[in-house]
Amino acid sequence: MGVRYPSQASNTFVGPLPANATETVILVSPPLNISLDFSQIFIQWACDILAGTSTTALVFRLRRGTTTAGTLINAAAWTHTLAAGNSAAMSGAYFDTPGAVAGQQYALTVVQTAATAAGTFNDGALLAFAL
Repeated sequence: MGVRYPSQASNTFVGPLPANATETVILVSPPLNISLDFSQIFIQWACDILAGTSTTALVFRLRRGTTTAGTLINAAAWTHTLAAGNSAAMSGAYFDTPGAVAGQQYALTVVQTAATAAGTFNDGALLAFAL
């Protein structure tokens, strides 16, 4: 008997990046149907962003759902310090146990700290994989 481990991935930018320090959804996973209730979900992400004017850092968070109102997954935000106008390639991974749910989605968000002009999203991907 074989076992299939469900996964969903997306490289579609949600955006746009604002010209301020507002938390913004940049990637959303398609709905993931978990084959076993309370399975752990492994989440990986990667992105490349060109920082906007005055930006001092990029702050990333993973959330359940598709908006910034979703439940925060990672306990502490990931912060990448960089100078305005510079490009940075970043990635990360985390896990979640959402419970007995169907169609679970995840969102990667970013805050451009101190931004006064919009940054540019160059590339990125988000993967949710049931273990």
